[in-house]
Amino acid sequence: MLCTLPSLAATPDEQGNEPSVADNIHAMDADHDGQVSVTEIKAYLQKKYGADYQKDLLELMEKRANAKSCGSSFTRDLE
Repeated sequence: MLCTLPSLAATPDEQGNEPSVADNIHAMDADHDGQVSVTEIKAYLQKKYGADYQKDLLELMEKRANAKSCGSSFTRDLE
């Protein structure tokens, strides 16, 4: 699913050329580290399409990205 979200980021240029995957990643990479986190995807898409855009899906993705490694009582957050 994360692979398809960057295709929503950038729009075609004046000549109608579709943006490349690299263009989309660059557009979403707010901290300029070369990687796009779920939080960056969510922030970019909500800024572009509105706060309610795919809200349930984006919140679920963000929740899962911040989840613990397993459901045991001995686990701790991965940092």
